[in-house]
Amino acid sequence: MLFILCLLILLSYISLKKNNEKIFPSFFILIISHIPLSFVLWRLFDRALLNWPAIVYAPMSYPENTLLCILAAVIIYSLLQLYLFATNKGYIVRSNYFNKRQWFTFIFLLIFIFTGSLAYTSSYWTMHDMGNVRFDQIVYIMSQPLQGTDPEKIREFVARPLFIAFVFTASSILVIYFLATHQFILRKNQPIKKKKVLSPVFLFLGVLLFSSGLSLGIREIGYADMKAYYFEDTKIYDQYYVDPAKVKLQFPEKKRNLVYIFLESMESSYADKSVGGIEDKNLIPHLTDLALKEGKQFSNAESGKLGGMMQIPGANQTASSMVAQTSGAPLRASNGVLDINNYGMQEPDSFFPGVYSLGEVLEKENYNQVLLMGSKAGFAGRRAYFNQHGNYGIRDYYWAKNQGLIPEDYYEWWGYEDDKLFDFAQDSLTELADKKEPFNFTMLTADTHFEDGYATDQTPNLFNDQYSNVIHDSDKKIGEFLQWMKKQPFYDNTTVVLVGDHLTMDKDFFEDVDANYPNYQRSVYNVFLNTDKTSAKDNQRLFSAVDMYPSTLASLGVKIPGERLGLGVNLFSDKQTLMEKMGYKKFEQEMTKRSDYYDKNLMQGSDYDVERKKDQE
Repeated sequence: MLFILCLLILLSYISLKKNNEKIFPSFFILIISHIPLSFVLWRLFDRALLNWPAIVYAPMSYPENTLLCILAAVIIYSLLQLYLFATNKGYIVRSNYFNKRQWFTFIFLLIFIFTGSLAYTSSYWTMHDMGNVRFDQIVYIMSQPLQGTDPEKIREFVARPLFIAFVFTASSILVIYFLATHQFILRKNQPIKKKKVLSPVFLFLGVLLFSSGLSLGIREIGYADMKAYYFEDTKIYDQYYVDPAKVKLQFPEKKRNLVYIFLESMESSYADKSVGGIEDKNLIPHLTDLALKEGKQFSNAESGKLGGMMQIPGANQTASSMVAQTSGAPLRASNGVLDINNYGMQEPDSFFPGVYSLGEVLEKENYNQVLLMGSKAGFAGRRAYFNQHGNYGIRDYYWAKNQGLIPEDYYEWWGYEDDKLFDFAQDSLTELADKKEPFNFTMLTADTHFEDGYATDQTPNLFNDQYSNVIHDSDKKIGEFLQWMKKQPFYDNTTVVLVGDHLTMDKDFFEDVDANYPNYQRSVYNVFLNTDKTSAKDNQRLFSAVDMYPSTLASLGVKIPGERLGLGVNLFSDKQTLMEKMGYKKFEQEMTKRSDYYDKNLMQGSDYDVERKKDQE
């Protein structure tokens, strides 16, 4: 692209010189015309936009990209010749040249147009490309480093919102520049008018377009969510939060092992309608049988139907749900202030320091603890949280490479696929079971992540839909893994928790469902296996990720005075959850609001500490 642009500039320079036109403004127009037009043609003909060799240094290696760049150059050069013809004939007259102040305000206008349009296109893309996205998720993910992010999503961001904002800005700037510096001559002896108030006009247009883009972006995200996040206070932590570090937990004499598996985007909704799901065919037959016939599931549905927990802000993406389920508190960026957000560091030294988690409880009881995942644990602060709250042994994508389990250059999906994950899980469990101490083995699957999941040639095509096939195949893998565990000597003394992290964000998968079944309540899957605990009520329950913390300890036979930890309530007890006391909508609304108690007592030493120090300076 740059090679073709240079040729275009050279040919244009010759034409401009012959016609005594000023060179710099014309070069500016050529550059901001050719680059976006080339990208538009690349996108129209399905060429990759982030093709750096084609853009910078190896055009001949990508002939189709190069031909499209040549086509863009021909179009722009033809328009230049048409412009020169019109000026020579007197149909268009150059009426103005920018002075320094006007160039400054014009650049200001360019930046504001781009920023405003990017605010809108990014918001639109986020809310329409992904399902179940809330403002707290956006803030938290924005506070994280890019390392570990799905590369496909980065490419999609460049190809969609960034590209559209870039093209809109370039088009707008070209039109505004032309109208500000030229005049059409429609009759003979028409006077040429100098435009003397361009700077105020540019400033006004910049502010107007920026505020318009920002307003449209806020409308897409949801004004109520943003208002609650930044400006409304909740007292729910002041009134109900129970510090787990101060609760005297009583473990049984023989401590049970724990296998806790976070199932990526696993909903009870994937089951068929006859058992409480929303699908015509059951995509999760093994998980359905485990919940309804073998284990103990807690459900929002009626008896005999598959259901689960409600998704809440602060537990609506993988990292925040893992934290909420093991700490009893939702995870959010304190005050939503990104520049002081300690979690934005690659390895934050103080991650959610005020909580006392499941990992810390079990570490105190001499459990050996391992976290296994096929992705990079550093993404979204997961490594920091599980290191600092339980001293877990982290076995992620990098660990697998260092152990020689996958090739050095291997990278599939988010790191490596679940086929390998379950194989490595067997080895890790066998290793933990050989030790004298009890163990907590925690694992995160990833194949069912949006968009459309990870399918291979071996994934059976049973439903003519990739995501459905992947979900069904994941269900089968989980069933096979459990069958293996049941044959192991350690299983009799092991409680297994299978739980989804959040509702799927695959926007189009439930698009028809949301439209045709507006009263159907999607829920996150859960089941407790191999526990002798019984519950007073397990159906028609209202609960969330925070309730999993005390419930998991209870499933291990741990006695919890008061039956509450954090904001969570032991589901095996006869106590109402906070969601049941307050109602789903009210509880969800409270979770969107800011809290001084949360910032001072749970985020202590990170965001709040930095903010307090800044205030003292």
